[in-house]
Amino acid sequence: MGCLLKVLLAAAAVLLTCVIWWIRDRRRKHTFFRNLGVPGPKPTLLWGNRKQLSEDTIKVMGQWIKTYGKVFGMYRSESPVLVISDTEMIKQCFVKEFDAFHDKPGPPVLVEPFKDSLPFLKGDEWKKMRTLLNPAFSTAKMRLMMQTINKSADVFVDILTESSQKREVLEMYKVAQGLSLDIITKCALAWQVDCQKNPDDPLLKELKNIFRNTSNVEARISFWFPALKHVIEILHKKWQFMVTQENIIANLRNVISLRRRGQAPSVPDLLQLMLNCQSDASNAKDHTDKKKLLLEDRMLIANCFIFILGGLETTSLALAYTLFLLAKHPEEQDRLFQELTDMFPGNQELSSDDLRKLKRLDIVIKESLRLYPPTVAFVSRTCRRDITVMGQFIPSGTSVTVPVWHLHHDADYWPDPFKFDPERFSEGQERHPPEAYAPFGLGPRACIGSRLATLELKATLVKVVRRFKILLCDETQDPPKIRIPLSLTLPENGIRLKLDRRHP
Repeated sequence: MGCLLKVLLAAAAVLLTCVIWWIRDRRRKHTFFRNLGVPGPKPTLLWGNRKQLSEDTIKVMGQWIKTYGKVFGMYRSESPVLVISDTEMIKQCFVKEFDAFHDKPGPPVLVEPFKDSLPFLKGDEWKKMRTLLNPAFSTAKMRLMMQTINKSADVFVDILTESSQKREVLEMYKVAQGLSLDIITKCALAWQVDCQKNPDDPLLKELKNIFRNTSNVEARISFWFPALKHVIEILHKKWQFMVTQENIIANLRNVISLRRRGQAPSVPDLLQLMLNCQSDASNAKDHTDKKKLLLEDRMLIANCFIFILGGLETTSLALAYTLFLLAKHPEEQDRLFQELTDMFPGNQELSSDDLRKLKRLDIVIKESLRLYPPTVAFVSRTCRRDITVMGQFIPSGTSVTVPVWHLHHDADYWPDPFKFDPERFSEGQERHPPEAYAPFGLGPRACIGSRLATLELKATLVKVVRRFKILLCDETQDPPKIRIPLSLTLPENGIRLKLDRRHP
């Protein structure tokens, strides 16, 4: 008994020592911004400022900007984050000094397939991958994708037609998810799925599970307790989040295998571009060329996975919010309809070149993305070397982030910022600094899929506005109540609208 007591006392002493060391270390880390003379909210020992921010991200961040100004510091657990909403400083960090702010910060635990995907690659690895993937999103490739996009949009319109005939209220965000996934899977992988007409489509359900689980306790542990990184890396495969993810990855491996064996059509999509790079690398005689083109299978899977994951929610949210704004502003619907009938009478299919001619449509989408940016948390960079920007010293390793929602609603850059006013983006009327607008990110690391997302929005809106009047209804929440579980601006009660068929 005496021996056991000694062991327990020794264990308690060790534990107490560890706790004291941890507390002192955390308090030391929380003096980072004070030592730099940067104002900011007081962090709590365990959460930093993360818990405060999670209570109501938009409201709390707005209060902090009002209290501490357009440059202040906060803490994600123990990690310092410099928050910047001053457009000149944003330009310096994200554009002019890109070499110093080249990399994006990732979660403390970065596992497969994410760590090999474009958003999380660093340095030369990112540059190599971006160079390899850029051709998949060229103007020429967008032209080739138009037929696929139009076919998917036609299915979407068929669903709307059926609901309008029944006088049903449609939850547009949910319906738009099926459309976005349909387009992404076909454009990236030539993958035939039935996610629009079948709400129980396995792929759609699994992707929704992934987003649902990104805000659960298991996933948040990696942010809250970076010191447990290695434990989390061992256990992560047992999480439901990862089990669901593995199911999708298994399907991706199968698609790649079929394509290689010639049992699936070879089409000019993202997957084929990467497979061609693999083939070119294996045939290259020059070692330098081989190294430039080398893509391992894990990289193929990672980038196909992240492309599907990244495009699903962002584009469906953008479409749902734009339809809501058009319903709220019927005069803007009329202008769009008039532009369409004046320039393209009848119901002819429009090409990507035709869509670029629709100036009113373009500025409506831009203003919608300003008012309701689909994601607000990924415009961040990590400082790679000590640097002074506009008199502010930023040590190497510091994360800098742009609060996109508040940047888009800052009266200093956008007069009457909560008003829907597409004229802000009319030719000759754009008075805002370019850095005040960031729905697809900023600088060289802006979203590679922005062109495809915009094309999808334009093609779909053309078909919807041609056939329907979009209406608010008793179930529409105006304005939508926004919640941000991690990064997405989700409408808490959906986007519920009605549609009336236009008559010739």
